[in-house]
Amino acid sequence: MSEYREANSETRRVKITHDTPRLLIAEDMPWLFAVMLSFGLLRFVGIGLLVGSRTLIGAFVMAGIGGGMCFAAICVFVERLQIIPDARAGTATLRSRAILRYKEEVLPLADVLRASGETTLSGGEVLRPITGIYDSSPAAGALVRAINLWLDRHRNTAPTSRA
Repeated sequence: MSEYREANSETRRVKITHDTPRLLIAEDMPWLFAVMLSFGLLRFVGIGLLVGSRTLIGAFVMAGIGGGMCFAAICVFVERLQIIPDARAGTATLRSRAILRYKEEVLPLADVLRASGETTLSGGEVLRPITGIYDSSPAAGALVRAINLWLDRHRNTAPTSRA
């Protein structure tokens, strides 16, 4: 358990909500980014409303275009990611939720070799991205380490059949 806390101490964004030998639930939610974009949205809409008393075009530009771009950025880039490797069910569930979309994918746990960060493709491995959003923050590395520690621990404690 201390290994997960160590991986999680790097950043507060990655949260290990459940950690047992049979189940790991890891979440990532970019709260700071979401709050910053929300303040940008409110700022553009507020300025647009103030300018609206003088010129309608200025109001449209500030509130419509500026606020619309902030809202579009929130819809595209703010994503809650949840990864659930479950030894009992033998599955790894990948959930992704944004404002306008929800995606859930269930993979056989035996097919999950390891977690890795964004790198160049080399070799014959088939890589399955968890998210389409690139994240170079320390949170991504902490999440990868937490998943790999759980996978190593799960595989080392899994019963082996002897012939």
